[in-house]
Amino acid sequence: MMFGSRFISLENDKAKCKLALWGADLLSYCPKGEEHDVFWLGDLNKFDNIQAIRGGVPVCWLRFAAEKLNDNLPRHGFARISEWQVQNVVSNNQKSEMELYLKPDKKYNLPVSAKLFIKISDRLEYCLETTNNGVEDFAFSEALHCYFNVSSLENIAIKGLSGYQYKSSLDGKIYELADDLQISGEFDAAFLNHSDNIEIVDKAYKRKICIEKRGSKSTVVWNPAKDLAEMSAGQYKQFVCVEPANQGDYFVRLKPHETHRIAMTIHVEKL
Repeated sequence: MMFGSRFISLENDKAKCKLALWGADLLSYCPKGEEHDVFWLGDLNKFDNIQAIRGGVPVCWLRFAAEKLNDNLPRHGFARISEWQVQNVVSNNQKSEMELYLKPDKKYNLPVSAKLFIKISDRLEYCLETTNNGVEDFAFSEALHCYFNVSSLENIAIKGLSGYQYKSSLDGKIYELADDLQISGEFDAAFLNHSDNIEIVDKAYKRKICIEKRGSKSTVVWNPAKDLAEMSAGQYKQFVCVEPANQGDYFVRLKPHETHRIAMTIHVEKL
């Protein structure tokens, strides 16, 4: 177990991980015996506690994208560009757990609070909890913006999405996926009313990343098909974002004092 002013690193007999307090971004999770991390991280991140971190699992909270819902907030909300606080950390040989919380943001003065629960062992258990502390209903969108590490986009297939409709953010149209998803160019879409488990099958890394999600009614898949500012040359080919989400028409509405949890469990299997 290692603490710094900006990062927490945990390791046990089953896995290791690293988390940035800025954005509560889980930068790394690697089960023991795995050569490659589960998550991807941009080589050129500045870690300046100003910009959002590109990679890991940024927390998109209260506003996902360019929705009208909570449109006074920045795109993807402010949780990923805020310093989170450590509530508790417990670790032993078999598992490590941490709990974090986000202080109320005085700028927006919203009646909701967020907690994050992370447990690592031979699988990753991750849960974002939102509570409405106000006296009126509160609606919001959210996503666990996972950047999954892959050998190359051309080597992967994403299973668990076929048969579902998806809305493309590129042209606003709705399509239906007939087979496993293979990405060969820019892709940015939300799979609608989707709650199934997902597998990212990587034939070069000879593994599949298995994602079980809960409290999520949509799944966002994204790759920009080009390098962005935080990426070294060609690095965009080495990740795919598969994001448990509640966004678009599938937002969350909480009554006063009600709590909602969006969660995922991730493990790796050899091919």
